[in-house]
Amino acid sequence: MPGYFVFAIHFHQPTGQLKRVSDRVFENSYKLLLEVLKEFSDLKFTVHVSGPLLLYASEYYPEWLNELAKLAQYGVIEVLGGSLGEAILPILPGEDRDLQLREYARLAEKVFGLKPRGAWLPERVWEPGLVGHFARSGIEYVLLDDSTLQRANKTSSDSLYPWLTEDAGSRLAAFFIDTALRYVLPWEHPDRVIDFMKSRVRGLENPVLVWGSDAEKFGEWRDPGWARWWLREFLNKLRFEREIQTVHPSEYLKQFGVRGLVYLPPGSYDKMLEWSGGFFRNFIVKYAEVNNMHKKMLWVRRKLERAGGGLEEAWKSYLLAQCNDAYWHGLFGGVYLAHLRQAIYENYIKAERAAEEATGYFGEEARKLLLEDFDYDGLDELLVESRDYNVYVDLRDGGTVFEFDVKRKGLEHNLQDTMSRYAEPYLEGAKFAPDWYRRVSARVHLWSTDTGIDDWLWNTPFKDLGDLALARHYLTHMDKEGVTLRATGGYYVFGSRVAEVEVEKRVRFLSNGYAIDYAVRNLRGGVIRAKVGYEYHLAPKIDRVGEGELSYAVGGSRLSVRDRYVGRASSVRVSSPVYPDVELSASRELEVWAAPLSTLARTEKGLMEMFQGLAVHFVDYVELDPGREVRLTVETRVAW
Repeated sequence: MPGYFVFAIHFHQPTGQLKRVSDRVFENSYKLLLEVLKEFSDLKFTVHVSGPLLLYASEYYPEWLNELAKLAQYGVIEVLGGSLGEAILPILPGEDRDLQLREYARLAEKVFGLKPRGAWLPERVWEPGLVGHFARSGIEYVLLDDSTLQRANKTSSDSLYPWLTEDAGSRLAAFFIDTALRYVLPWEHPDRVIDFMKSRVRGLENPVLVWGSDAEKFGEWRDPGWARWWLREFLNKLRFEREIQTVHPSEYLKQFGVRGLVYLPPGSYDKMLEWSGGFFRNFIVKYAEVNNMHKKMLWVRRKLERAGGGLEEAWKSYLLAQCNDAYWHGLFGGVYLAHLRQAIYENYIKAERAAEEATGYFGEEARKLLLEDFDYDGLDELLVESRDYNVYVDLRDGGTVFEFDVKRKGLEHNLQDTMSRYAEPYLEGAKFAPDWYRRVSARVHLWSTDTGIDDWLWNTPFKDLGDLALARHYLTHMDKEGVTLRATGGYYVFGSRVAEVEVEKRVRFLSNGYAIDYAVRNLRGGVIRAKVGYEYHLAPKIDRVGEGELSYAVGGSRLSVRDRYVGRASSVRVSSPVYPDVELSASRELEVWAAPLSTLARTEKGLMEMFQGLAVHFVDYVELDPGREVRLTVETRVAW
């Protein structure tokens, strides 16, 4: 009696992927796999193409899609459904889960001429509440990881069968991807892989062994020539193998059904569980940048709901912005990849603007000033919204600007989408100090007089002699032109409080950006001798197609964003080949530090330094007697 084998290949490139990367993967891997599938059309394969990749291939590789669709119509491949944006479904509002699945099914039916019966679950991130969403969308089965079944107190052998699960009366079958097989296929010789497969199924009644993983393992992660040889060798042996027969999941269910009923806990594959601490939503808590994107999603959804029907393109942008890759971090760059985060915001902002226009959101007002708990931390943030831009201020975190969205059509971009450096397990032993604060804008420091650019960039301890950088700010005045924030704190020498200090920020709204009038006051105590630092970070728009160079101009010099600058100047102008210039300008000349904000992140190629934005610090040496103050205005403008 034979065992059965589901060979499921997952094709995916995320929203915002660099065009050269997508094109390289098509040439190295995806075209190769199509050739092999056609060559071995007597076998049965299961294929999932993610929503973002389907849209990309429809535009740039339509013939590849057409050939894949023919294989589906001939019965060579069974097409898996999924979510349009390849989203982590459990972190979405319930209505979005349904919409993601429904819109993918509609796209798949248009491309392949059939409605998928099974689904690929992005990163295999499972929660029990998904059952009803899949059932409502017409999905009969889903592929999960075997660790999820084993956490339900089932054995390794139990994972060689599909099981039925239910939630509130909705039913869903689940097949389980075999972790042990995933670690040998395709890394071992085909003979050893087939021997391993036979050992897994031998002696069992109608077992089904499931392999499901990334297409890039064939031709992208390793040499295409090797991948072609390996696949042909492996599949040719399967052709004549009596103990193992390839099968489509729906075919197996029709013939053998499920093993029984099971209730599955939240889960994913082993590495994702390790990276997330056992629960995917932990990423939202660990990384402020992930939380920011997630809560932007919820904020934009509220606006789309008010708009009612229509706005198909806006909803499509919104769903694509939920693409999972930028919302987590493990082996790959994930949230550390700036071009992916930028694409997320670009799509959310497009949807936001469309919803605002459809509802007449601003009416006769030039802007809205809102106090909302945007990030769900229990305290209100200040949200300033206008037709052309948004400025979000975190009152608790140093009165900083943590989001600056440009909303003009064709310029959708969050200029404040910079990334902080976090402690990661793989960075132990590296020359690295995680950030002690979020790398955003309008933060004020009282640096010791011997502080330099390296101390600021790489977090030399005990250099900030004040506690204002993290101080909670209070909104003290609001009018049509701007708002005023204040915070008080101390200036310390050798741990002793020498003076009481107040920071006042008058945030003014410009036609093409915002200005902050700063006042740093010595309220009482001793003399303050320090470098007052006004800290900014900018995320220039990355050219995802041509990958042109980013640069900046300061002090009469034109520099790459990879270069540093220390000198006297009054402005820094940042340039992108695909975006208008953005300028930070101070009301007087003073010392300027400028440097790339870079993170160290692990990738499949080892540790890599990743550009996150341009860090700019205006530095003013002061000696402030009690009752004295220093003032500075910094404007942030987009040259549209």
